[in-house]
Amino acid sequence: ICIISREGASDRRNGFVILDCSDIENKGVPILARYDDEMTGGVHNVYIYDEHVYALSSGQRYDVINIEDPTNPHRVGRFELETPGHSIHDVWVENGIAVSSNWTDGIVVVDVGGAGKGGSPQNPVQVGQYTYPSGWNHAGFPYWNADGKFYVFAGDEHFPADRNPQGIDRFSGPAVNAAGWIHVIEFDENYENPKEIARYQVPEGGTHNFWIEDDVLYIGYYNQGLRVVDISGELLGNLYTQGREIAYFVPDDPEGFKANAARTWGTMPFKGLVWVADNNSGLWAIRLVDPEEE
Repeated sequence: ICIISREGASDRRNGFVILDCSDIENKGVPILARYDDEMTGGVHNVYIYDEHVYALSSGQRYDVINIEDPTNPHRVGRFELETPGHSIHDVWVENGIAVSSNWTDGIVVVDVGGAGKGGSPQNPVQVGQYTYPSGWNHAGFPYWNADGKFYVFAGDEHFPADRNPQGIDRFSGPAVNAAGWIHVIEFDENYENPKEIARYQVPEGGTHNFWIEDDVLYIGYYNQGLRVVDISGELLGNLYTQGREIAYFVPDDPEGFKANAARTWGTMPFKGLVWVADNNSGLWAIRLVDPEEE
């Protein structure tokens, strides 16, 4: 199953599309269903977990859509904060725990079946929250380390100059540097008493999307490119200044949409490669090589 989230339609109701990817060679990728019920404003991000889609709706909440029968998706639950002017950008679900990124409301941890607090996809129950002063919380990744400690890696997104005096936005106008970093937040076994214990902060750059696998953090760091960071063991202070950076790659392509201007949007490790998406220069496949083996 593949799901494409959609937003920006003129009627502001375009939800998501469910595709069948079981036999691409022979059947192509047929559409199984479209879902847009009460998805006013479109769907910016989705997360698929345990035959449910957690879909952002109108930038204010996430709806939980059952796709056990992918030809007949139907809503079974939803979660929304009650704070004034609340908004949401992202949601990630692991081990029955949903972690959402809510800008000024920070990271919100919700039991959807794994925290033992009575939550389920039909009845999401908030069990924790952490806010920080900047209000730049754009993405979050739940992670349990080898010792069983529960962390949320919370990523910022911020542009000091979203629009220049001529009203040109940050993508079509002159390149501007992003700001923000990765906050490492530790929760206790009850998902309470969160505390920020560490960060990864690259000077003169700002984060966007990122991924964690096998105690390694892969970050799309906008104008500072791809950053690969060791997050094993105890995490304290600024990981950038501690020599934990394993590798970096800045895709400053002279033939890019904007020449020599990295705009690294996101990254993901897959099948031995690190895939890097850059707004200005497209998709890159990166192989990490031990310098001693070169």
